[in-house]
Amino acid sequence: MNNATVESPKRKRTVVDQHGQSYELTGRVGEGGQGIVCTTNFPNVLVKVARAATDEKRLSWTNRIRSLMRQPLEGLPIAHPLALITQPQPGYVMELMEGLSPIAELMQEATDHLKSDGGIDGYVQTGGVRRRVQLLARPAPVPAELHAPRLASGGPSPANVFVSKSLEYFEVWLIDADNICSQSSDGGQGVYTPDYGAPEILRKESGITTLSDSWSFAALAYRLLTLAHPLKGDRILQGGAEFEEVALRGELPWVDHPTDKSNALTTGLPRDMVLSAPLRCLFEQCFNAGLNSPGERPALSEWADALEAATGHCEKCSSCGSTFFYTSNHVCPFCDHVQEKGTTILIQEYRYMPPDMLREGLSADIPEALIRKECWTRTGTSMVLNLTPVKLKSLPLGTSLYADAVPLCALQLGSDGLWIEPLGATRVSLQRASDDKVVPVARKQRLKSESRSGTSFWLHLGAIVEEHVVWRFTW
Repeated sequence: MNNATVESPKRKRTVVDQHGQSYELTGRVGEGGQGIVCTTNFPNVLVKVARAATDEKRLSWTNRIRSLMRQPLEGLPIAHPLALITQPQPGYVMELMEGLSPIAELMQEATDHLKSDGGIDGYVQTGGVRRRVQLLARPAPVPAELHAPRLASGGPSPANVFVSKSLEYFEVWLIDADNICSQSSDGGQGVYTPDYGAPEILRKESGITTLSDSWSFAALAYRLLTLAHPLKGDRILQGGAEFEEVALRGELPWVDHPTDKSNALTTGLPRDMVLSAPLRCLFEQCFNAGLNSPGERPALSEWADALEAATGHCEKCSSCGSTFFYTSNHVCPFCDHVQEKGTTILIQEYRYMPPDMLREGLSADIPEALIRKECWTRTGTSMVLNLTPVKLKSLPLGTSLYADAVPLCALQLGSDGLWIEPLGATRVSLQRASDDKVVPVARKQRLKSESRSGTSFWLHLGAIVEEHVVWRFTW
């Protein structure tokens, strides 16, 4: 069974699926508006029992699950229904891999430490900034993939997103498959988790849509990264229960509104400490412009790209162990420690077009110097090398497909130098930016620490005679 915190049921219950298979419910993983998720006497098998109160609602829910079982969900990290529970009440069987726990546990541990004398220790111990953006980058594309067949996820939440309990892994699964439904403008069909539903759903102005999914994801991401809710300012947290529903309905500004401080929040982690500039822009777009104008919200594909890019821009503090977004002064915002020189390298991505290919179709009188200058095109993508191995891949960092792209080259920055290792059949070569000499890297090789002198290098990933990706760095 997975490592999620499980609440033992008061009494043993047995349910039966459509094939006559019995399952003993052994514990409660979580619950929501649509039902209760329980562990069973079978390893890695969960059962969700519906809360439907009337025969009509039970039939409607069952029909929706039956329809969902016919949807093309294979390949997506969703614990989709495997069989219907028929007795004693409706539900469904799903499988969840071992070693996962609700992301709510991670958030709660960090929040509890922050409220106590532990301070940021809980945030650091649960993986810090880097692990959080890595975990968020995984589920972000899932609702977007559902949107293609006109489905919506019903919004991720801390209770239905399960993540690897071990800090070494970044597996993410969604378990509330019954929230998946056809997109609807019908305000009576809005299903949401409290605190994570889009304002238009709470106002019953809309059903589940791609735009409400985007809101729910952004709310979860903001809560995970900052340990704060985007709509719950100080006066609400201090006992203003009468304002809570008003805020969640979108009738108050978001907590980080640039000019309107009527719902400002002074708790949680400082935003510039845990959010990169691109992420801050997306949150502002979603919770300010997109608060009551859903069309202004960033698409989930934008979130996926920004989060994937953020994973490559973190460095680790050698003093407190926190991870933080790269800055040129290398100062850890958690403890103000200045990182030792040489522990971080910023590499920048370029596209290289060989002169012979670039010259095709051009006038013969164009100077050779200009041709050679135009060979290099900066993509705007960069990555931080820390004392953690990284793999350069066939797709640029900052795209949602990067995680599954083919690795081309491995880099490892260590105290003894920079190790470069070709992967697969990739042709890798190294070139000083100051000359044309290109040296093939046929096996794992090292640029020695003692040779470090501020020289600019080009790392070619591909045949020199063909268009390919190049990474520039200083050594």
